[in-house]
Amino acid sequence: MKNLLIIFIFLTNIIFAYPNKIIIKNSNGTIIKNKNLKHKRNHFFDDLKWEQKKLLTKIKKRNQKKSRYVKNRLVKYAKRYLGGRYVWGGTKPSGFDCSGYVKFLYAKEGIRLPRTAYAQSKVGKSISRDNLKKGDLLFFLTDKKRHIPITHVGIYIGNGKFIHAASRKDGIIISSLSKSKYSRYFVKAKRVINSQ
Repeated sequence: MKNLLIIFIFLTNIIFAYPNKIIIKNSNGTIIKNKNLKHKRNHFFDDLKWEQKKLLTKIKKRNQKKSRYVKNRLVKYAKRYLGGRYVWGGTKPSGFDCSGYVKFLYAKEGIRLPRTAYAQSKVGKSISRDNLKKGDLLFFLTDKKRHIPITHVGIYIGNGKFIHAASRKDGIIISSLSKSKYSRYFVKAKRVINSQ
């Protein structure tokens, strides 16, 4: 009985020390049996993992498709107001300022944004200038006298261009990000519509 207890203690210690082996020793410490364990694949869990991966890929593709649709619809809707009036503090189609215009358009897609360009610049995921996609928000410092880091916002519409409520003189226009004065004023870009 004592020998069996010693063997059991040895066996337990060895199993934990060598999880892929079974080693049985006698009371003198001599190895009686030494066998490598072979793990068989569990096809049930393999199938579950494959199903999970397939489902996650499907969800990701669906979200990307939905995101593209929302962005395209946002840009299309934004262009309806081209040539519209710029009104300081304006938040309605009768007259927008830059952040009022952006806030209004995003609200149409069920996305709530803060009121000012500076506050809007704190929302969403930062995006490099090289990775812009339709619907991304572009932020500029156009007026240093206001002593805030962001004074203007527009919406990227693709092909190096963005749409914005520019000024009383210009109203709502499309501008080039690289071939206009706004290239010098650019500060950062944010993505609010999730691309997943």
